[in-house]
Amino acid sequence: RSRNGRKKRTQINTRTITMDSMFTAILVILGMIKIPSVIPGAEFQLSAPYAVCLASLVGFGRYLGIGICASIIQLLLGTHTIYNVIVAMVFRIVAGLFIEFFPNKKVSIILSGPLGTASARIVVSFLLHVSIAPLMLAAIPGMIFTALTAVVLNKLFSKIPRYVQEVAV
Repeated sequence: RSRNGRKKRTQINTRTITMDSMFTAILVILGMIKIPSVIPGAEFQLSAPYAVCLASLVGFGRYLGIGICASIIQLLLGTHTIYNVIVAMVFRIVAGLFIEFFPNKKVSIILSGPLGTASARIVVSFLLHVSIAPLMLAAIPGMIFTALTAVVLNKLFSKIPRYVQEVAV
């Protein structure tokens, strides 16, 4: 916020575009990395906790733009299908809006990932006409992983140098 209490507009400049490109590249790479689980279909995706922290750092609008760019790149590379993109976009919208509108940042960092994942699983169940229960059960380990990892990543993000945070806000 500015001195007069009005919300500051983000100025788009070379530094902002560069930072968003870097954030997008990291999101693309992490979206391709999946940590296997002992439960079939319950792998952990490293992009979820990163995305939660990114939304907290740069705000919903920029975060959504970064996510859209990442999804386009993943579609073009053939590493994601349209279903993967739908799941990712539902996650991004729910998690990002929760962070944007929930006043307690620590609680929103913990809850936004699992809420985004649950919402995405609900959409998948409707799209594929399958029962929601197995999808949610398979997602529980990933939800816990996301909540815990997002807390740790958020602490790392708080260490980002001041000049980068000024661009991110």
